[in-house]
Amino acid sequence: MNLGSLFNKRFHVLVSHPASMAKGWRSFLEEESEHQWVAITGFFVFIILGALVIQGTSTLPGVSYSSNGLDAIDGRVLDIVYGDSDTYTALILGDEGGMIFHYDDAGIINDIGTDYEDVLGMTFMTELHDGSIVVSPSNNTLEVIHVNNENSQRTIIPLVSNQETFDVLDVAEQRNGDSYRWLMVTDENDSTSLRGFGTINSPLESTQEAFGSASLTAAMVNSGNIAWNMVESLDDGTWIAIGSMTNAFGIDEDSPASPTRHPVIGFISWTEGPTSPMLTSIEELDKGEIHSLIRLDNGSLLAAGTDSAVHIAKDRATTTIDFSSVSAALDDDGVVWMIGNQGSTSVVRMVDGVAEKMPLAQPLPLDVETSDVSNGVLYAHGTSANGEPATYSIDTLASGSIESGRGFLNFMFVTASSIVMGVMIWTAFKRMRQNQ
Repeated sequence: MNLGSLFNKRFHVLVSHPASMAKGWRSFLEEESEHQWVAITGFFVFIILGALVIQGTSTLPGVSYSSNGLDAIDGRVLDIVYGDSDTYTALILGDEGGMIFHYDDAGIINDIGTDYEDVLGMTFMTELHDGSIVVSPSNNTLEVIHVNNENSQRTIIPLVSNQETFDVLDVAEQRNGDSYRWLMVTDENDSTSLRGFGTINSPLESTQEAFGSASLTAAMVNSGNIAWNMVESLDDGTWIAIGSMTNAFGIDEDSPASPTRHPVIGFISWTEGPTSPMLTSIEELDKGEIHSLIRLDNGSLLAAGTDSAVHIAKDRATTTIDFSSVSAALDDDGVVWMIGNQGSTSVVRMVDGVAEKMPLAQPLPLDVETSDVSNGVLYAHGTSANGEPATYSIDTLASGSIESGRGFLNFMFVTASSIVMGVMIWTAFKRMRQNQ
């Protein structure tokens, strides 16, 4: 018997008649034992070739690049908060200076920063539980912008504290039953500190009903030479503040005359009432700068930095993650995306605490300044190599889906392998029954 002609015949059956694939493999495997070895060898070759082809499509799909800041209005995007249905509130640096505007679901642009004296001096935009945005347009003042309401209604909150003057650098929100409380990072002129503000009721539109019973605490007692810059809620009465401090004895190798600064994670205790927040402990990092403090779906936090990231569990346990980044965002599925410097050949995707590098088909073409997620798309805004506004987007749902090249090959590989393995098992079972 000519083994080559028999193999060609069987292979022609498999290729020309996909519906007869299982039947062809079954009859082929029922031939003499040497033919079975040919089938097994061919199957292993198929596995190896399939793995090589799938590995060749391992770059991240769903990536696009545009040489402008935003479609609605061009300019350098300094900060942005995305809402539902592709709405967003953005801080933009345009040809005429800084501005804040809201883009609603009807495609209407509302300029909400015309009354602010120093738009570019604003350091944060915090999204609250109802989708509204809180900012600080001037010292001793917070303003809630109800972007989901018609005409972007505003609620102005004066922060009066014994004629003390301070700027608000960041705000975090924590739920307390049916009410809320806020913790703020403040610039107290000669140092930074933290102040509490609460109890806050909902809805937030009415100043008297929402903030009538809220009181402002005094500043946290002196925390040494730590410069605080951001804060986030961890658990009931527990908060995490991020700052930096000067090494007592270290020096900067590039500038021996100036001491180095390194990141600090501070554990803050504050519930509500007139008592000031209290710094209970700190954890120091060796180097770098923490740029993002993200609250995860399980209530823990991720502090992402330029040298590494730190996961902070609700029981205050910390875990260092050896991935650097310049911006980070949380997608709709609770996955953290960490983006590196211009020229990076990969981004980091962290799922359930496990970080994974995702290769890019081309090096990252922009310096990222801010990023956020809307409807499954990660938007990274920054500037191109020539200093022009640019946007890099990643479809977070495309990776591994059947629409992507890798997903389609995975599907075909699993399907074909399942058919072949199924036929082999069926044939072996049949032979066993015949030998009984």
